[in-house]
Amino acid sequence: MTIQPTMLRPPTPRPGWQVAVGLILTLPAFVLLLTSYVEPLYWTVTSSFRKLNGLRLTEGGDSVGWDNYDTAYSRGLADAHWFTLSLAVVPILLVLLLAPAIAWAAHAGGTWARWVTRVALALPLVAFAPVAIAVALRESSTRASYWLGTFGLVVALAATAYLAALRRRTLDSTRSPIPAALVVGGLAVLTVVAVALQDFTYSFIGGFGTRADLSPARLMYETSFRTMTFGVGAAASVTLLVPLILLGLAATLLVILPGTRLEVDPAAPRVQKTPPVVPWIVGGVLLLATLGTVISGLGPWLSHITETGRPGAPSTWVNTWLPPVVSTLVGVTVAALAAFGISGLRPFGRHSEWLLLPFGLFLFVGSAPLALRNFAAGVTADRLDSFIGLIPPSRVAIPALFILALLFRGQAQRREVLLQEGHRAPWTGVLLPALPMLALAYVATWLVQAQDLIWPLVTAAGDHPTAQNALVQSLFMRGGANAPLPYAQLLPLWLLVLLFLAAVAAQLLYLDRVALRVGLPERDHPPRT
Repeated sequence: MTIQPTMLRPPTPRPGWQVAVGLILTLPAFVLLLTSYVEPLYWTVTSSFRKLNGLRLTEGGDSVGWDNYDTAYSRGLADAHWFTLSLAVVPILLVLLLAPAIAWAAHAGGTWARWVTRVALALPLVAFAPVAIAVALRESSTRASYWLGTFGLVVALAATAYLAALRRRTLDSTRSPIPAALVVGGLAVLTVVAVALQDFTYSFIGGFGTRADLSPARLMYETSFRTMTFGVGAAASVTLLVPLILLGLAATLLVILPGTRLEVDPAAPRVQKTPPVVPWIVGGVLLLATLGTVISGLGPWLSHITETGRPGAPSTWVNTWLPPVVSTLVGVTVAALAAFGISGLRPFGRHSEWLLLPFGLFLFVGSAPLALRNFAAGVTADRLDSFIGLIPPSRVAIPALFILALLFRGQAQRREVLLQEGHRAPWTGVLLPALPMLALAYVATWLVQAQDLIWPLVTAAGDHPTAQNALVQSLFMRGGANAPLPYAQLLPLWLLVLLFLAAVAAQLLYLDRVALRVGLPERDHPPRT
């Protein structure tokens, strides 16, 4: 039964403490947004119109107008954008065709079909090592290695999201899953395009030493850190930032306007005793084909995951995995507080989610477009090529902020419905279901930052190398397909196994109960009379 506004009592006035605490919890995230996104954006835009010289990035002379942009386009910036857009073609097809088909078959097949699908797709979720994958697939073209290397991750994430959209609150629920599935598809397409636009790893590994397969991020890196024309690099960064901000705006509106939210259901709905055969057959065929492609993409590096490279090479484990812990703790904690302040306490009622809009503008902005500003800050503070310099810039973890905000929104709206019906609704019903998602946000953000390539290349190519530096250096100094490469410290086997077990547990025990819905909350109990 779907709730209609006329079926509920008028909402009670929001307590003043709830408004005040909600805004206070959001304040640290806004401050960090200004310092870690807005100021670097302003610096990058203004620098793109100036000539910056030397490692100190000092301004040389007056403004050069649009000369930096002319130089960037003369070096192939337009072709670089078209190249990165071409990378998104196959992933878009995956998130619009293959992933929803797998999710439908798993959903229609019942509980065991869902569980088998979730377990099967856990490996590509945790085997996130783009540098290792790109190096292992370097004999293929950059497009082929990108499509193969990201195939499993794209399908697994999209299928998990579609499963959340298909989930029913109760067995007799009449809510259509189509609107939620359309929202998932729209967000997935925007994400795929944004990630492809910022590709640096596959372009850098596949086109190292040549002009082939140039991406805007790679052009920014080469013009800035090889030819020292930082103004041209800033111009290339700006051409990335503009479409990313527009994509983030579109994604934010797609979250706010339809009332998109996540809800954690107390228990899985009962299914038929005899699951239909057709979904099992369709799902089995699609899953086998998907796993075969995943193995072809991940197999070349997983088969070398225990290799340590040349004997006597120094360990890079500490430099690779510990610095991202600091930035992860700061970014995700601030994001979680803001998410609860905005969508948990809901200081502005049903208009509270509009507070997400400033953050949403930078939802898809990664490390590459703002790398120049962060490098300049590191030079000024004299912390480059040091352990402290390895710590990624502390920024609001905006993807974590959005996911947690959607979850708090769903749980808080459920609480409000209970209160309007006269039921008891403690705050634990809002907070406790979000704790597993918060833990997943910490782990995912840490893993993504630990596998980033551009920041270690920019900040620590000397006495404090990371596993990424060591792998790239071994590849391009020794050459040859048979040269030993240090894959082991990039993602140790023991850590991969631990992450895989954690992912399986999260999929079966928690994510299987998470639903993505749009519109008004859904009642799962009779109204109080």
